[in-house]
Amino acid sequence: EKNQDNEEETEETSASKEDEYFQESKLSRDTMYSQTLETYQGILNNSNVSEEQKAVVTQQITELNKEKNAIMICENLMSTKGFDKCVIFVNVDSISVIVGAEELKSDEIAQIQNIISREMNAKVENIHIMTRKP
Repeated sequence: EKNQDNEEETEETSASKEDEYFQESKLSRDTMYSQTLETYQGILNNSNVSEEQKAVVTQQITELNKEKNAIMICENLMSTKGFDKCVIFVNVDSISVIVGAEELKSDEIAQIQNIISREMNAKVENIHIMTRKP
């Protein structure tokens, strides 16, 4: 009987490690966004910065907030489709989606691609979906 208990504990531990990965990934991503926004805010508050530069930074802040919002929407939509363990990273010219799953069927991949391409205005070929085993 003791062995069964140990097995359950191991499964729980690996599951919580999995949750940890997704939570930590989102946290570090959000921290990066916050730091970038803080930097931009610092530029806006600097009296030596030209109005032109401020306009560019204001535009970058808008884009960054749009991106953050789109990621949140995508992750929520994916969650409603049963992919509750997922994290999205936006790179310069691509979007990485990491899903907590053994494997994804082609229709699941299509679902994820649809959500990301629609909400983030991305081309399907720039969306990279990876699985991370639970």
